[in-house]
Amino acid sequence: MVASTVLVVTAPLVRRHFRFAFVRYCNLSIIYAMRWLCGVRFCIEGKEHIDRQQAMVIASNHQGDWETFYLLTIGVPVSTVLKKELLRIPFFGWALAMLNPIAIDRKQKTNALKQLAEQGCERLRNGISVLIFPEGTRHKPGTLGPCNKGAAMLAKKAGVPILPVVQNSGHLSPPKSWVKRSGVVRVRIGAPIVADCSKQLHAQMVAWLKTNLADIEQ
Repeated sequence: MVASTVLVVTAPLVRRHFRFAFVRYCNLSIIYAMRWLCGVRFCIEGKEHIDRQQAMVIASNHQGDWETFYLLTIGVPVSTVLKKELLRIPFFGWALAMLNPIAIDRKQKTNALKQLAEQGCERLRNGISVLIFPEGTRHKPGTLGPCNKGAAMLAKKAGVPILPVVQNSGHLSPPKSWVKRSGVVRVRIGAPIVADCSKQLHAQMVAWLKTNLADIEQ
């Protein structure tokens, strides 16, 4: 709550990139606090695929809470695609709004895609990566839920690659629970994906996510 309050109060006075840097520092603090206090360690593969000079669409599976902190640290800055209801949460939601997320109404699918295309392209043009959870919601460890085509559509329209990510945080940091189990979160970052059309791009992304999620779960 302290960090959220600081962000809300100072946001009108500082540039957007400084806000992202502040949140990255706060999120890293949370991740390492979970490591030392709860035993939630992590192993990251594929860091060499992160290009901090290139804005990308980051596409990851979604299982728990841990990745919502970690994925905002792998490139500065990162704008998250999220459901607009989250912005109504006192302090936390207000702070999220200061990071210029793409807050969509999932009930209005047509408008949501249009909003994603317009706002996503604006972020990417300005050097801000866009984080998307293609499944749309959290899924149990070991399974990849149906993936929407928003990530591929945006990447193709903006002319940027998709950076695919899989992780298995749901085993240790389940959603809607304060209980954290000790162990290792495995994260794998793939090589950026490019393709001639959005349909092909989506197919390659889903295939990579499925194959690599199954692999890290073994």
